[in-house]
Amino acid sequence: MSRDPTAEYYAEPELYDLLYGHLADDVAFYVAAAQRAKGPVLEVGCGTGRVLLPTLEAGVDIDGLDVHAPMLDGLRRKARARGLAPRVFEADMRDFTMPRRYALVTVPFRAFQHMLTADDQLRALRCMREHLDSGGSLLFNVFHPSFDVIANAGDEPRATIETVHPETGLPVVAWDRPTYDRVNQLVAVEREVQESDARGYVGNTRRLAFRMRWVWRPEMELLLRIAGFSRWEVRGGFDGRPLEKDTDEMVWTAWRD
Repeated sequence: MSRDPTAEYYAEPELYDLLYGHLADDVAFYVAAAQRAKGPVLEVGCGTGRVLLPTLEAGVDIDGLDVHAPMLDGLRRKARARGLAPRVFEADMRDFTMPRRYALVTVPFRAFQHMLTADDQLRALRCMREHLDSGGSLLFNVFHPSFDVIANAGDEPRATIETVHPETGLPVVAWDRPTYDRVNQLVAVEREVQESDARGYVGNTRRLAFRMRWVWRPEMELLLRIAGFSRWEVRGGFDGRPLEKDTDEMVWTAWRD
């Protein structure tokens, strides 16, 4: 199995939570889907528990899986502070074996897009399908590729995340410089996370990098078909609207009948 190109990026769960812990748009969506499931739920790519812990607090029978041990350590620390005892496993979404089958498997927050080749994508989809009960469903979201962004990406970094450090109260900004491989549908992002002091001067700086693979709608449909799913649908956001614009988020549901 190839070396994980995201290992360094996910080695610091506190930094990850600083950048993403405040996001909530998808949490209610995934929690509600898990509550509707007629059986246990598996979250793949559960990270530090941004989605999994609220799902567990909602009374759902849920397991979690992630390939990055530091992220799971962060999840467990947060769970202890909230009086929770989650069942989480360290494993790769391309090749894992769980002790039971599930009514619902979820892959929130574009985690599937860390599958950087068609082979990796199919292995992950097949493995997740094998862990579904008959009639169970796979639910995940990926970004919709924008022709304009891909074609006109420049070299200048842009601020993609602006937040406030919960302890210092100081502003934190993530500057991204993406490089697009249009042939292989890959985006490599160089990220610089800057924390400013009270005078506005940049203090702590962290440099990170990660890669993702974008996927087109017809391509995703073909992947699901080859992976053995019997039917599927895609929406244009967490509110259930139709997929109409390339700025929409693709929210997929695929079933194993």
